[in-house]
Amino acid sequence: MDDNFFSYLQAIVEHIKIWEGIKGKWVLSLSKNNIADVQNNAKLPLPYRDVIDTYYLPLKVAGWILFSIYSFMAFYKLVIDRLVDVVVILFKGDYSIGDLGLFDYSSWRLTTNFIPFETILRYINYSQYFNWEIIIVNLLGNLLIFTPMGFLLPLLSKKFRKAWVIICLGFISSLAVETVQFIFTVGSADIDDLILNTIGAWLGYLAYKGILIRPKK
Repeated sequence: MDDNFFSYLQAIVEHIKIWEGIKGKWVLSLSKNNIADVQNNAKLPLPYRDVIDTYYLPLKVAGWILFSIYSFMAFYKLVIDRLVDVVVILFKGDYSIGDLGLFDYSSWRLTTNFIPFETILRYINYSQYFNWEIIIVNLLGNLLIFTPMGFLLPLLSKKFRKAWVIICLGFISSLAVETVQFIFTVGSADIDDLILNTIGAWLGYLAYKGILIRPKK
């Protein structure tokens, strides 16, 4: 009788240990959104951790909504808005495709730059000949427009918590925009824009790391 009783207690204790292990892994994965890695090298500092633990699901949904709005606005500003202007002009019949320089080699030569840092250095070395608004929009604007991507994506998914992933994603996204601008001659297809956009995404990732991730001491 006593042996059976102690065996029963031992079985209960083993089940409790197993449950506590499963529960601990589940809480780490869900409530903290895997902010702490497997080796616990970094974690979300207070008070951010308490907020995420409490409102994890609503915050993640709101984050994806915010990122979707940002993505649409950025793509609209860089591509759609300019393409709409071209379509409207062609639809009115005032100009032809040839008049607008679409798919024209001479127009591509005027609106394209494949030499790294040429545009950046031109704005810096000859700043007295340019309107400051143009310099800010073309340099600082291209640097900052992809920064939210580098900051928000690591927050929303652990798939984007490596620097090289954000850098590659920023590069590919910027390349897609520049390709559309090159093909349809809307704006200027500039390799310096590609460089600044990619650096901007990386800076957003650094902001995420600096603000939200605290290395374990």
